[in-house]
Amino acid sequence: MTACALASPSPESSFHTLSPAQCAPPSKAGYNGPLAATWDTYKPYVRACPLTSAKAPAKLWLLTVFAQPYLDDHPAETAWPNFPRPLLVTADGHCLARLPELFPFDEPRTLSLRYGSPLDGMPAEIRVHVSNPAVGGDYDLPVLHWMPAQHAYIAQNNTDEYTKDDMTCRN
Repeated sequence: MTACALASPSPESSFHTLSPAQCAPPSKAGYNGPLAATWDTYKPYVRACPLTSAKAPAKLWLLTVFAQPYLDDHPAETAWPNFPRPLLVTADGHCLARLPELFPFDEPRTLSLRYGSPLDGMPAEIRVHVSNPAVGGDYDLPVLHWMPAQHAYIAQNNTDEYTKDDMTCRN
């Protein structure tokens, strides 16, 4: 019985990890949708990260500002900028969910995003782990599940750090 359990693929093995190296300026990443005016200041640092498997083209992108290159180019800024929050969007720019922290780096935290197998072409589940060197330590953001009927990702739980509402688009 144990051998059978070990031979079966675990649900974890169906998850893909989004690498920051997969992120590129929006047009180079295959994203041609709009950016809100609040992103204009950071446009050279905006990255679109396709959430896709090798089997199909992306239907979902994470739009985020890469903070470190921005900070490197603006050494005179002493306060952490008010970067727009990352968005999970479709090709036409429709927001399906948002993250309350920047990917891949939101000083001093680093985020790791993992997404599950597709359901109707969209990752069925999205999980974000936050590595936090501060006293509070590491934590996870609320898990996002794809809900085709709502055409949105819905957070499944609150955490000590964030509520389900923190993951909802501000449309």
